[in-house]
Amino acid sequence: MKKGRLFIALGIAAGIASIPAIAREDTVHLIVVTGIWIIVTSGLNLLTGYMGHVSFGQAGFFGFGAYISALLSKMGLSVWLSFPISAMVTGAVGVLLGLGILRLSGAYFAIGTLILGEVLYSVYYNWSPVTGGYMGLMNIPPLGFELPFMGEVTFSLVHWFYFVNLVLFLLVIFMRKLVRSQFGRELIAIRQNESLAESLGVNVKARKLQCFGISCLLAGLGGAFYSHFMGHVSPSSFAVGRSLEFITIVIIGGLASLIGPFFGSYVLIIMSLYMEFLGAWRMVVYGLIIIFVMMFARGGIVSAIEKCFGVELRR
Repeated sequence: MKKGRLFIALGIAAGIASIPAIAREDTVHLIVVTGIWIIVTSGLNLLTGYMGHVSFGQAGFFGFGAYISALLSKMGLSVWLSFPISAMVTGAVGVLLGLGILRLSGAYFAIGTLILGEVLYSVYYNWSPVTGGYMGLMNIPPLGFELPFMGEVTFSLVHWFYFVNLVLFLLVIFMRKLVRSQFGRELIAIRQNESLAESLGVNVKARKLQCFGISCLLAGLGGAFYSHFMGHVSPSSFAVGRSLEFITIVIIGGLASLIGPFFGSYVLIIMSLYMEFLGAWRMVVYGLIIIFVMMFARGGIVSAIEKCFGVELRR
């Protein structure tokens, strides 16, 4: 059984590695963007799927990481250092804001994060001396690496493809260990019954803050990748509509499933390509999709695959 899984894993890895050689450039670009979306929604899935708190402010933290990394690199800091710094700063800001917003629960928490996302968007849009206002920041330094006798080599699209997929591989390992640990079991206990979890000795406040901080940290990391991959950032990329996209990905893929964000991200990205003509009306479609999934397919794509093929995908 272990050998069979190993061969399957190696086959999947070989297939992914061969994509840049056989796929069109725009397809590879789309896969990289989708990978960044998976990083962000993996953190949101931890918050929503495992702890049971729905956040509509993830785009705000996504933008926070993007602007922090862009500004640090434009000031001369190495991009490789700006990635972890922007992620950790975003996580720390999330913890500070969580001290207040995590006092809310249910619909009130969701509304609070929605307002928080709007506030952050307004800061990005109006703080022109720092964020560039509605035009955003241009000419963000690209990612690169040093080679002997060749000097600095700037990341190409293919480099980004392998880099993002490597990060996703490491992220899945980290998240798997996290949700299987005592921390993950306590998050599920909080989701099931917060009062009972607290009576059994779970430090509910600390676990909530930690979970919210991790989700913000991953949003900030995704934002940092996004800013340097695209080469520019603007407030329009971090509006509340983006948060709705993120929560739609988590729900479509399947709550409390490590591979749910993968399914949800690819499905939503493909749908977005075909719904481009709808413009702002896409948000209405996303809302209808969430309602449909919550009414008729609460487990999302992962649950549907489990029922159809009799496999366990949530372990």
